[in-house]
Amino acid sequence: MPVATVAATLPAPTTPNATNFRFFPTSELLADFIEYYYTAELEGDFTAQIEASRLPEVEAKLVFAIEEGNTLPGGTWLGGGLRACLFLQPAHLQVIQIPSSIRQAVGASLRPNGLRLLLPGGADGLPDAPLLPLDELWGAEGRELRDRLILEETATARLALLERYLHSRVQHLARPSRSVRRAFELIEAAHGEISTEQLARACGCTSRTLRSSTVAEAGLAPKHLARIARIRYALNLLTGAGIPLSTAAATSAFSDYAHMSREFRELLGEPPTRLGQKIRSSVPAYDAERNLLSTGLLVVPKFTAP
Repeated sequence: MPVATVAATLPAPTTPNATNFRFFPTSELLADFIEYYYTAELEGDFTAQIEASRLPEVEAKLVFAIEEGNTLPGGTWLGGGLRACLFLQPAHLQVIQIPSSIRQAVGASLRPNGLRLLLPGGADGLPDAPLLPLDELWGAEGRELRDRLILEETATARLALLERYLHSRVQHLARPSRSVRRAFELIEAAHGEISTEQLARACGCTSRTLRSSTVAEAGLAPKHLARIARIRYALNLLTGAGIPLSTAAATSAFSDYAHMSREFRELLGEPPTRLGQKIRSSVPAYDAERNLLSTGLLVVPKFTAP
């Protein structure tokens, strides 16, 4: 079936408020590289009422998306105003805005040391961009995978195809570095309250070696990985009912509220008070199997100026 005519076969939502997010475990074979899979199906009425973004993350995401518009990279037109896109979102320090044009997404959340599943050479030389078209990284192989995903008719079928494809890639890969994996585990367990020197000692290597290894695996230095873990932990604390800002700051290893506020403004673009209010605000109804904030997806009501 020609790609340009596939849009006519895409299933249209049949019920109101059909927006949903689904999460699926990975297989034992891929457990060293992938944390989970997910699908999202989004109504236009829902996306018009919310602002969505990806928080700073130590994980990369491989995403196939169908959008109503021309915003995402790695896309090809389907007809009817729809585009299909296949791209990589590397680990990142900044907030990445998610366009309201997305109608369906299918993806894999890679572990911090799982990028080699997609890029056997690791993150060395990876372009500095928030989203990278897979056809620019893989050439014809990326375009072929995108077109095969297009031909599947449902999010479930697309996810099954993506999983089979990733299984085929893992056969010839060595397991990720044990020392780097240990570093990621320690950073997460300490909620980012750990120095590069402490990590290196625990991993049995020098600070320089550890930094080179984490940059090669995930594209970020240990201090950046710790910074992400620290601010994500503080953000999770702020969403809890009745937790004072000073307590959130102290518990998440910031020296004081002023320090935490500076980090929030720099990494998240807003002070803790304002962002906390947004998170606690009521968003339009949707169905999800996990707390979206825990997956790095921030969904808040769209606020318009009076």
